[in-house]
Amino acid sequence: MDREERLWTIGEVVNRLREQFPDVTPSKLRYWEKAGLIRPRRTHGGHRLYCPMDVERLALILNLRARHRLPLPVVRAMLDRLEEDPALNMGAVEALLQVLQESEGEKLVALTAEEAARRAGIPLERLQRMEALGLLPSGESGGERRYDLEDVALMRVVRDLEAMGITCQNLAFYVRLVRAQVRHDVALYAPLVGDLDTDAERIGRFRELHRLIQTLTGLLYRKYVRQALMRRWLRRATRSSSR
Repeated sequence: MDREERLWTIGEVVNRLREQFPDVTPSKLRYWEKAGLIRPRRTHGGHRLYCPMDVERLALILNLRARHRLPLPVVRAMLDRLEEDPALNMGAVEALLQVLQESEGEKLVALTAEEAARRAGIPLERLQRMEALGLLPSGESGGERRYDLEDVALMRVVRDLEAMGITCQNLAFYVRLVRAQVRHDVALYAPLVGDLDTDAERIGRFRELHRLIQTLTGLLYRKYVRQALMRRWLRRATRSSSR
């Protein structure tokens, strides 16, 4: 690596987290380690050392436990999902959490179309329309399509957008946009993570790159939206004053 990774002791981590989570204690961190939710490194003397990814993971555990009151099996399922996909953002996490909470810890995998539509609260015909427009991408080919937790969350988000007047046809634009961004990001990130030694380091670098890019695009989006809305409002005000 280009620089030595920063590591913290258990006491230092507790002090860092206590500003946001006053109830955090070293015993909680040890308990979660025993439960398999966190895996800190150890010195030769057996002392725990936590890297930035560990601290981020602990903050998420505390948030899930304190804010959402989730049982440990559901927390573990969410952490596993995040490990599978380092690009998962908090908006998506919230959508997945809602489905997880309602499932009461039941694993939502290999659902039929009818089961998934029922979980999402939509008619089967709407699921089929979403799928045809690419709003429910599938990595599988052949056989009967099955659906999982993330598919149900996607269906619910589209359902909520449609309730606000945005159609699936409107959303097809975002499917094309996301596909183009994925192609671009994969080509951009791959050389930047390939020189790292471990999966943990690669995931950490990917997550940090993705976070910064998302921050950049979010700020740019806000500025361009404000400019576009201001131009529209000015045109409307000009037309009104000329009458």
